[in-house]
Amino acid sequence: MKKPLLLFAFLLTIQITVAQPPEYFVDNWYLHSLSFINQEVFIETLNLSEGPTLVTESDFTVHGTSFCNDYSGSYEYINHGPLAVDDNFIPRNIVRETENCGDFEAMETHFFTPFLNENEADIYFIDPPGTEKMIVLQYFSFPGFQVYKNFPALNILDNKSIKNLIVFPNPTQSKLIVHSAIKDFESVSITDINGRIVMNSVNNNSKEIDVSTLKPGMYFITITSSEGNITKKFIKN
Repeated sequence: MKKPLLLFAFLLTIQITVAQPPEYFVDNWYLHSLSFINQEVFIETLNLSEGPTLVTESDFTVHGTSFCNDYSGSYEYINHGPLAVDDNFIPRNIVRETENCGDFEAMETHFFTPFLNENEADIYFIDPPGTEKMIVLQYFSFPGFQVYKNFPALNILDNKSIKNLIVFPNPTQSKLIVHSAIKDFESVSITDINGRIVMNSVNNNSKEIDVSTLKPGMYFITITSSEGNITKKFIKN
C-alpha cells in the first residue's frame, strides 16, 4: 500500500513542478490597485500617463513597466491541481532599471518589493462576463496585494491614438521617429534625467525629431496633443 501512495505523491510533485501556466494567466495585465500603507490605492486616482503593467508569457518569462521603470525576468507558476487550493506565482531574477520616480518613488519601491524579494503570492482569478479578466496577487508577507486586469485602468489616457504612440529607434544616434495616428502635436519637449528641458517646440507637425546635438545619455520626450499627453524614455548614443 505504501508504494502506490509514494508513487502518487511523486507524480503529484512532478505535476506541480512542471505544470504550464493556465491559458488565462498568460496575458497583458494592467495594475488597477495595490495595497500601500495599510490602504488600497487605485491607479486611476493618480496623476499618471501610464499605469504599471505585468506581461506573463507562456515560456515563464515576465516583463512590464512600473511607475517609471521597465523590468524583466522569469516566474514560477505552481499549479496545485487536485489539492483544490489556490495556485501560486513566484517572480524570479527580476531586473529593473534604477530611475528615481520622484513623487512616486515610495510607491515604486513598494510595488517592486515582492518582485525583488521573490515573494510567493496566491493567485485569485476572477472571470467576469465577456472578455474581461482579473487576477489578484495576494502576498502573505510584505507588501500585501496587487490587483491586475487585462485592460488599462480607467481615466489613464484611455484615448487609443495617444496610447498607441510609438517613438523609435531607441537607442538612437541622430533622430527620433514618432509613429502615431495623431496628425498635429501641440508641443514636443525633451528633458534630461535632471528634469532640464533641452529641446522644446510648439505646434510641431513633424514626425521626425532631430536629436543629433544632444549629449549621449537618457532623455524623456513628452508629446502633447488635443487628445492628451504622453512621455516616453529614450537613449541617445
